[in-house]
Amino acid sequence: MESNFEWITANGDIGIRFFHSIDDGGYSNPPHWHNDLEIIYLLEGRLKVRFGDGGERQIGADELLVINSGTIHAVTAYPNQAIVLQVPYEMLLQYMEHYDQLYFVVDERSASEAEKQKLAEFKAVLREMDEVYGAQKEGYQLKFDSLLLEALYRLLVDYAVRIGKEHIPQNQKAVQQIREVMRYIEEHYAKKLTVAQVAEHFGYTPNYLSKLLKRYLGLTVYQYLYEIRLDRICRDLQHPEARIMELLPKHGCENYKSVSRLFKERYGCSMKEMQKRYEKEKGDRPMGQWVRIRKAEMP
Repeated sequence: MESNFEWITANGDIGIRFFHSIDDGGYSNPPHWHNDLEIIYLLEGRLKVRFGDGGERQIGADELLVINSGTIHAVTAYPNQAIVLQVPYEMLLQYMEHYDQLYFVVDERSASEAEKQKLAEFKAVLREMDEVYGAQKEGYQLKFDSLLLEALYRLLVDYAVRIGKEHIPQNQKAVQQIREVMRYIEEHYAKKLTVAQVAEHFGYTPNYLSKLLKRYLGLTVYQYLYEIRLDRICRDLQHPEARIMELLPKHGCENYKSVSRLFKERYGCSMKEMQKRYEKEKGDRPMGQWVRIRKAEMP
């Protein structure tokens, strides 16, 4: 059973998820979270990230974004190139005492000159990790591990604050409620769901539930429901044998015309065009899992 808790699969040879992303943009993913700590170092282009506490952050070229464990977020991608690092929760517990009490804040736009120098050194470590893992010469795993520990050390020493500091997102109780609602909707998204049904399951009024999601996700209940449905349809379109008319009822959609319109609004192309794009992309990706390419051009 799928959940909007995202399970991240580590690269088998280094124990973390690490890749160099080349992305033509034109997509957004639904709000989700994961226990892993995520670091995005944007080399080119821009990204917009919306957080579960109502905040929003845009980053541009040569900027860094840290997404803390358990943070609800949704990403809107524009053409970009980035180094992405996702460190497993278990590893963080091993190397950082009281990790669950830590929160990492990187705010380079208001950084002092000394802080900018530290950021430059941190980014240099990430770039070297990218080079080492891309080349994969003899002993690369040892070198990569040493750089990973250096990155985690710098993150801990320079950017960690304790829970309760002013940087921590406010109203953690409400954020936890949102997580539970998101999980429930994602577990039942293929069924006929109404706002009243979801609200009743949690003992909320429909009005309270609607305001809760709108405030923390910027979406109505139905908008989030269709975010999930469209995302699942898009995933299944990666399989060339998938039949679109069979995918819609599988994922709780009945009105083909309405779903087609919503899909094109979100992804910028039709479902059939997306399926062809995935098929073409598979043939254009010889570099393996280190480089992840997401193309936006029409076939």
